[in-house]
Order: sequence, then C-alpha cells, then structure tokens
Amino acid sequence: MMISSRIKSPLLRMLAGVLSVLYLLPTAALAQEAQQVKEAELKAAFVFNFAVFTEWPADVLQGAAILHLCAFSGNNMQAALSALSDKVVNGHRMRFRPLGISGSASGCHILVLDAQDRERWPQLRKELGASSVLTVADDRAIGTSGAMIALGMDNKRIGFDVDLTAARQAGLNLSSKLLHLARSVQ
Repeated sequence: MMISSRIKSPLLRMLAGVLSVLYLLPTAALAQEAQQVKEAELKAAFVFNFAVFTEWPADVLQGAAILHLCAFSGNNMQAALSALSDKVVNGHRMRFRPLGISGSASGCHILVLDAQDRERWPQLRKELGASSVLTVADDRAIGTSGAMIALGMDNKRIGFDVDLTAARQAGLNLSSKLLHLARSVQ
C-alpha cells in the first residue's frame, strides 16, 4: 500500500494495487485450505467419538474384530478419516476403507457421506435397509433424509443431530452421553 501512495500515475497506482492483491492471494488460498483441513480433522474426530459411543450388535462386531470406517472416493473428509486407521475403539481396531464410485457399503460399520453422495443416497439407503451401518452425513440434504447422524456447522462450531429411530432400526445402540451432546434427537 505504501508503494501505491507514492506513485503519481493512476494507471501505475492501479497496477501496484493489483500486484499487491496478487501477492496476497496465495496466502489467502493457503489459509482457506488450512481452514478446510482443520474442519475435516475436527469432523473426523467427531466420527471417531460417534464410534466410541455406539454399540453394534454382537453378531455384527464380534470380539476384537476390525471396525470398518468407509467413505466414497472423493469425500472431503477422506484424508482425515484415513488418519483414524489403527485407532482403537472399544477394543476394535479401526480401519478406513475408501469405496469406489460404484462400491458397496457391505462390510462397513460406519459410512460417512457428503454432498457428492446425494444422488446415490436414496439407492444406498435401500441397499443398507436395516443393516447395522452407522450412517454419518456431512451434508444437510442427506442428514435430513435418513442418515443416523448429521454433522453441520453452527456459528463456526461443529454440531450434530441424531435420528434415533433410524439407529434403532439398524440395531445400533447410541449412548445417552452422545445423545445428550446432540443439537437435536428425533
């Protein structure tokens, strides 16, 4: 800004202003990218805690079986969810499994969905039926149409809503501690 105030020509002042904005763009882009990474990591931490406070039927998640965390390729949280691999949840080692475009959610214990999954959600919901897959939506449209837990931002804070009926139909038991922290429980 000091440079442009010393330059007399309006054209040169404008050019100096444009150059200073271009100089700041990479910094702004990096800050925005860092914010998105931070949000994804925080939401992944929520997903981890959802797993901690969820009880699957004994025949679905036996003994020390692997707890499979799934998301379709391209999910905004994929890298952060992948980082949860090898974490232990109630005696079960967690493994992240990316699903291909036409992948099946069979064998998943937790399925994380985002906006890219809107078109596939109605069919996927039918395929899942009453199977014991905890569905977590990082998308409002999916969250209001049958996902068990819907993540969302509320005044720059991450919150979540629970569809307890959907969880019970899937044979999942969500802890009262988890339900107490939800923005809403239906």
